Amino acid sequence: MTDHPRTAPVTAPPTQRKMWIGGLEGPRGIAGICVVVVHVAVVFTPPVADDFRLDYLGQGLTFFFVLSGFLLYLPFVTRAADGRPRPSTATYFVSRLRRVFPAYLGIFCLVNFVLGAAYVVNPVLTGWDRVDAGTGTITDPWHLLAHLTLTQTFFPATLQTGINPAWSLTTEWTFYLVLPVVGWLLFRSRSTRRLTSAMVPAGVLILVGFVGNAVIGLLQGGSGLSQLERNWGPNGYAVLARSFLAFADTFAWGMVAAVVYTAITRGAVAQMSTMRLQAIFGTICVTAVAASMVVFLMEPRWTSSAFAIGAACFILTIVTPLGRGERSPLAEVADWRPIRYLGMISLSSYLWHYPVIILVDRVGIPIPPTPFGLLWGTVVVLAVTFTLATITFYVIERPAMRWRA
Repeated sequence: MTDHPRTAPVTAPPTQRKMWIGGLEGPRGIAGICVVVVHVAVVFTPPVADDFRLDYLGQGLTFFFVLSGFLLYLPFVTRAADGRPRPSTATYFVSRLRRVFPAYLGIFCLVNFVLGAAYVVNPVLTGWDRVDAGTGTITDPWHLLAHLTLTQTFFPATLQTGINPAWSLTTEWTFYLVLPVVGWLLFRSRSTRRLTSAMVPAGVLILVGFVGNAVIGLLQGGSGLSQLERNWGPNGYAVLARSFLAFADTFAWGMVAAVVYTAITRGAVAQMSTMRLQAIFGTICVTAVAASMVVFLMEPRWTSSAFAIGAACFILTIVTPLGRGERSPLAEVADWRPIRYLGMISLSSYLWHYPVIILVDRVGIPIPPTPFGLLWGTVVVLAVTFTLATITFYVIERPAMRWRA
């Protein structure tokens, strides 16, 4: 989500202190648009959302998690493989704080105190289609503290309040806290096969996600609540369903992709052509995504777990040529400037889009509950969202990311 020089997408050599891998900003932006389409459909055109099961597009959020696992685990893996010291924990946390909190706090304060468009109660209690109901300004000191620290998702009373999609940032931050511990354990390993060892933490988190989802499913099954309430309502079951325990495996598959990519950059499977490798990753990607669609219709709880495998392989399909110092046409397409820009502003867009939906409903812009209404509503919401996101990106996000103590 940062600015990059206008050069062909390349991977920096392993000795370079920082590296940028091309082709990943654009997909992040497209994934964000998918999330916006879901929310516009659910709020303004419920019949269309139900008929076409558009809620599946919410897997764009799963892509965010997988990409985080890939990008954030990669420095640990590359340093371990090269026998260099592990990344500075202090630098890592400062970077994460600068990346998320300035934009989040700025947008939250505008939404809550200026626009009065924050949810003060969980929208499950008022109904998603009654968009403006239950919105206003959060004034309770404890609730405000939870939102300002991104811990609102840990408590039933504040779950889905404020900027309700921001629940995922709490899950992201849990991963941010877990990753340095994982990295420390990796560097404590005495194994000379560091890349093999790097797969172990990812395997553990895949197991955590599997067990976590199974246990959460069992608990929810005996709750007596509707599926909507137990996944999104103001209760402990929904808190568990939104927690890192339910999504650990999605980050983990990104970590697996980071290990595979590092191995490729160091000559693994050198006898296999890049095109063949891409064909393998692409085939797994398509198969996993197709499987996730079937799972989505039969047992939605496991959709993200299946989709994450496809997302990890999609990332590898894009970046494998770069890891070998070759051109990646896919990365070049994804780095087309307009698409890449969507990725750059994706954090601000993600935070702004639901308050914009509330404001669109509040001012009475007509959006009919039809396919055309979905298209019209999406265009309106995206236009306003991208405008606001551009402002907060250049005024808050980018200065914060460039700031050095």
